[in-house]
Amino acid sequence: MKTTGSYTLGIDIGGTFTDLVALNLSTGLCETEKVLTTPESPQMGVKNGLIKLLPRIGGGDSISRVVHATTLFSNSVIERKGSKTGLVTSNGFKDTLELRRERKYDIYDLFLTFPQPLVSQDLRCEVEERIASTGKIITKLDEASLIQTISKLKKQGVTSIAISFINAHINPIHEQLAGQLISSYFPELATTLSSDISREPGEFERTSSAVINAFIKPLASEYIDQLHNVLQNSNIQASLMLMLSNGGLTHLQEAKRVPVQLLESGPAAGALSAALIGGKAGENRLLAFDMGGTTAKLAIVDDGDPEVTFSFEAARERRFAPGSGLPVCITTVELVEIGAGGGSIARKDSLGLLKTGPESAGSVPGPVCYDRGGADPTVTDADLLLGYIDASGFSEGSLDINSAKSAVALEKLGNQFEISSSEIALGIHEVVCENMAMAAQVHLAKKGRDPRDYTLYATGGAAPVHACAIADRLGIRRVIIPPAAGVGSALGLTLAPARVDRSISIGKVLSDIKPLELENLFSELEDEADSVILESIKTSNISKRRLAELRYSGQGAVLVVDITKAFSSDVPLQAINDAFNEAHQKAYGRYFNATAVEFITARVEAQAATIIDELQPKLSTPIKADVSNKDREILLPGNRSFKKVNVLQRNALNHGQKIIGPALIEEGQSTTVLPENTNIEVDPVGNLIIEIIDIEKENKFSSTQIDNPIHLEILWNKVIAAADEAAASLLRSSFSTVVRESYDFSCVITDANGNSLAQASDSIPSFIGTLPDTVKHFINHFSSENLSPGDVLITNDPYFGTGHLPDISVCKPLFNGGKLIGFSASTAHAPDIGGKIRSPEPREVYEEGLQIPMLKLINNGTVNETLMTILRKNVRVADQVEGDLEAQISALGIMEKRINDILNDYQLRDLSELSKAVCRRTELATRQEINNLPDGIYKASVATDGLSEQPIEIMVEITIKEDTVTVDFSGSSQQVAKAINCPLCYTRAMTSYAIKSALAPELPNNDGALRAITVVAPEGSIVNPQHPASVGSRVLTGHYIPALIMDALSKVAPKRVLAGAGSPIWCVNISGTNEKGIPITGLFFFNGGMGASAQADGLSCVSWPSNISSTSAEEIENRLPVRILKRALRKNSGGVGKHNGGDGQIVELEYTGVTDGVLAFLADRIKTPAKGLSGGGDGAMGILKINGQVIDPKMQHIIPPGSLITLATPGGGGYGTRL
Repeated sequence: MKTTGSYTLGIDIGGTFTDLVALNLSTGLCETEKVLTTPESPQMGVKNGLIKLLPRIGGGDSISRVVHATTLFSNSVIERKGSKTGLVTSNGFKDTLELRRERKYDIYDLFLTFPQPLVSQDLRCEVEERIASTGKIITKLDEASLIQTISKLKKQGVTSIAISFINAHINPIHEQLAGQLISSYFPELATTLSSDISREPGEFERTSSAVINAFIKPLASEYIDQLHNVLQNSNIQASLMLMLSNGGLTHLQEAKRVPVQLLESGPAAGALSAALIGGKAGENRLLAFDMGGTTAKLAIVDDGDPEVTFSFEAARERRFAPGSGLPVCITTVELVEIGAGGGSIARKDSLGLLKTGPESAGSVPGPVCYDRGGADPTVTDADLLLGYIDASGFSEGSLDINSAKSAVALEKLGNQFEISSSEIALGIHEVVCENMAMAAQVHLAKKGRDPRDYTLYATGGAAPVHACAIADRLGIRRVIIPPAAGVGSALGLTLAPARVDRSISIGKVLSDIKPLELENLFSELEDEADSVILESIKTSNISKRRLAELRYSGQGAVLVVDITKAFSSDVPLQAINDAFNEAHQKAYGRYFNATAVEFITARVEAQAATIIDELQPKLSTPIKADVSNKDREILLPGNRSFKKVNVLQRNALNHGQKIIGPALIEEGQSTTVLPENTNIEVDPVGNLIIEIIDIEKENKFSSTQIDNPIHLEILWNKVIAAADEAAASLLRSSFSTVVRESYDFSCVITDANGNSLAQASDSIPSFIGTLPDTVKHFINHFSSENLSPGDVLITNDPYFGTGHLPDISVCKPLFNGGKLIGFSASTAHAPDIGGKIRSPEPREVYEEGLQIPMLKLINNGTVNETLMTILRKNVRVADQVEGDLEAQISALGIMEKRINDILNDYQLRDLSELSKAVCRRTELATRQEINNLPDGIYKASVATDGLSEQPIEIMVEITIKEDTVTVDFSGSSQQVAKAINCPLCYTRAMTSYAIKSALAPELPNNDGALRAITVVAPEGSIVNPQHPASVGSRVLTGHYIPALIMDALSKVAPKRVLAGAGSPIWCVNISGTNEKGIPITGLFFFNGGMGASAQADGLSCVSWPSNISSTSAEEIENRLPVRILKRALRKNSGGVGKHNGGDGQIVELEYTGVTDGVLAFLADRIKTPAKGLSGGGDGAMGILKINGQVIDPKMQHIIPPGSLITLATPGGGGYGTRL
């Protein structure tokens, strides 16, 4: 139908479809169009859509503004189809992109890969210059060298340059000078400055962001010009605006200058649509759920604004694995991926359970029903067979759907489970809804949010199909399906405000900042933001917010606080301090008035509306239709057979019309599935307002059905999600940097006998089996009859806990109906536990800090204040230790609530049957992997550096007999009078980790995974020391064990193991006085290379097996009296072989304190190299020097100001003989 008026045109190019929405700026009426995306030439898909859409709105001259979002730039990064890019860094830092943060994104995958840097090694260069962490110039930029370097890169074919200098976030003067020189001498080159992209600390993240921008910059300019031509050729003379990832829009030149800001523009528009349209429906707290063919994402909307984050990852190697991508430091609407969309592939896993995703059929070949070559059944295929979607009207007929092929594929999968095609289809639907709901639950826990406080707002072609099922699982009682839900992102584009975000690093204690300087700094950021907005739109109404990233001194995490109102106070710094304390109290339940507050980053958010507030988007005039004579048979959860339901056409519904489920509501781009417990009303603008009735649920299944592969998958996912939700809460609330940055913590749920059902997914190897064993020790110590519902148990006994005193373990008995049904437990590395600074020097455990025996921290709801007083008195940072302990206890409560919810919902008496089913399947799968290996005895040994005059050897004999493994450490050295002894619990954890990684990495952590493994270690040995042996530096022995186990297994499973690694982790503990005379203490980590495998070279500089992240040089310099002079790959330090070992790194440090400092190290492999396997060469040994002199890392060292420390971490062993 042709309409007249002025329109804003939204164009969203997705992976499968290109969506267009024309919004009438006078009436709010929308015209929509959906066409297939044309990946090779995306603008052609736009042209195809315009041919269909423009005649309905009066032609191109009726459009006054065009707003565009695209996945093109994200795809170009993924596919490496950008410009040949060069990188110039400060001297000593050209390897930053390869060094990363040194943490594996999957601790069990020995063969994972990281995305390759977008700039190859030969195109990374260094120049002389240096800025201090204070912003002071130490070494001026060598201008001649820079010009010579750029000339060289240009001759190598480089067309785009990224400049990233250390501490440029504090003072960008050298980067700006470099940009001016390049512009003058090489105007044909595109240039990106890291300080133009981000003014925040972290050289890896900022360099990565700058390189991505440089990589896509020429492409962005070319593409935007091409799209502009398509619009003009369609008689559209209106200005073209580009959607930013932050939920705002900007003009062409700004988009061409910083195209990295566009990477998440499409999904951000969907969240913006939810915020604006949901707000007009009276909802300002929304969960924006967008599900299409290839992704399912969730965004939080609070107070009418989508929640933003200040970093994300592009081009992930594994889409659901944080840390597997390229970091990008920009402001973006926070979108968490909770599923792989309708293309999620269903399969039978190694435990015989039904899995959906994370593998996806994508848009090509797509689901089986697309008839494009897809063979594996997907969520879309299941929804089609269940009758939820209509093959004839799928996506407005843009695809020809083959239902028969879907049915065949589903029948084939059903046969594997001995069930019908309809049963497997329903199972797929239920499992995927459960997975998405649980992923959302965990994400919300990280934010400290309760999903029941929100309304679900569903957009995308597949979201309305699943929205009610997901909402019901989350306890959400209201769902909104907007008009044209299938093109929600394109609609959001038409509503987007102009927006600019700017930030700058501060990095000072709040009391050291002058109020006038802070006001001037924010004013400069606001002026810069205003200028960009005014270049985008004509407006006199720009709203601004001043935000601050703040933290307590010594704290690992920051809180983003709105401090706009503080500047109207007579004492703005005190007002900022008070605002932070209030925010901290709200987020964590406590604040610390006596602790200094650090101002980390200043942020400005400026935006201006592009539409009038009164405008209500709605579909164009409804076309009345007879809906009474259409119905379809569908199969809903809980039903045993298909039932006929009404099928209503969305465009025929009237304002105020009410519908009772079950029913289907169809529109061109999507179908809304309404279960039986739903009531729907159509609001004045056409939104479907769905109320989910909270009915008493029938028993889902009996205890005899727990082992059903679909039911068990759902139940088990709920238990795992409970542990992950608790872990997310603990991570969010903790003070300890080691917990927050290195994930040195765990949460576990056990049955009443202490058998582990689920352990948090992010647990590091140290905690495999150790925390459940601690629970069993608690059971033995207290006995079940002496436990009450209000109890919390505590210990840090290194022999009954996790191996050293800083790990505090707490445990809560779980009761249901007065019966003990299980335990929730958590452990976390405390910020301090008293005793000496961490080093190998202590001779007995008494020197290492406070020992907490097995006690009740809380007895029937009453806190043991005597114990808490002792704890506070014996640690250096009592507030932080107590805060972390409270975070752990809170995590126990979350697990308690979730487990009781599961028992009550499914009417289970306890966890025993679930535990049996879970552990039985895992045990069988583990034993099968072991049984595939030939029986035999396999031996290996390794010499560690030991002590200066006392070598240490660890010996192992692995016996494989049928489906069991016995690991015997007899013959290993005796325990020593230093802190390098490794308690049996840690020995068992490292052993189990190695076997699991080599034989069954995909299996979850529970008691069943460990039952086939027996560990024998003689009492009094280095791997089973007896009290009171010191164990604080247990890693210097324990980290040798995984490579030792793999050495032995290499005789029988050569393709499943790694050569020796440059482990243990290297740690630098430093105490000194900064330039202000303030005592400072801190630690940081560096890692060596991993061993090679039969398939590939070893990874360079990766924390294995500890998986502890390194700290950025800029952060170290800001916190501690240290200057990082160099951090580079130690070339060719990996052992030579058919596949080379991973390289270590060279780090050069200068102590900048004003008084003598104290250094203590955790370092090894200085005397003994990482062994090669199968003829591969050994890795290079480590080097540790102070002022050029080799030193003993097992001793503390006093250093004067200006001292130079050199670390060269070990390389990994090679694999196989080089041909």
